[in-house]
Amino acid sequence: MPLGVTEKPDVLDDEDLTTWTPDGRFDIEDALVGELDLADLKAPGARVLRSRFAKTRLQGARLRSIRLADVQFTDADLSNADLGGGELNRVRFERCRMTGFKAIEAKLQDVAFVRCKLDLASLRGAKLRNVTLEDCVLDDADVTAAEIRETRFDGCSLRRVLIDDARMRSVDLRGSDVEPDGDVTALRGATIDPVQLVALGPLLARGLGIDVRD
Repeated sequence: MPLGVTEKPDVLDDEDLTTWTPDGRFDIEDALVGELDLADLKAPGARVLRSRFAKTRLQGARLRSIRLADVQFTDADLSNADLGGGELNRVRFERCRMTGFKAIEAKLQDVAFVRCKLDLASLRGAKLRNVTLEDCVLDDADVTAAEIRETRFDGCSLRRVLIDDARMRSVDLRGSDVEPDGDVTALRGATIDPVQLVALGPLLARGLGIDVRD
């Protein structure tokens, strides 16, 4: 599969999905979850398959070790939600508020973030493979020790992103605003454009111990 082309979630049309209502559990299959207020929900180890969330409020939810497969989130609020240790496969987040979102040591494969606000998000130690981020804000995010492969950042803001010990392979940063914090040599394995190279030049020189003087 070409870089930056993620496999889309396999979800039925809305009219073919069952409307989900809270039932004390958070194991969901083939369901449509609408404008429910699920803020601060606690459901570790939950499982969500082939479902769609539309304008659902999940801010502050504790969903550690969750399994998401073939799931779409549209206009949802996942700010400060904790999906640490979770597994996300073929998941799409579109126009979602995700400030302070946590996916520490999570595994993300074929995941797309489109026009999402991910500032202050933490992906420390996460494994990302074939992930696409389009027109997203990731300012002050943390990808320390993350493994990022076959991933594309397109038109994203990546200011003050902490990248210490991150490992990258086939990561395309072209067209994004990149101002990393921490060890800039962690960008090894990424592709940047000439404009980005000019902006990153002083940081790269400092990271390599190069003294630049007039």
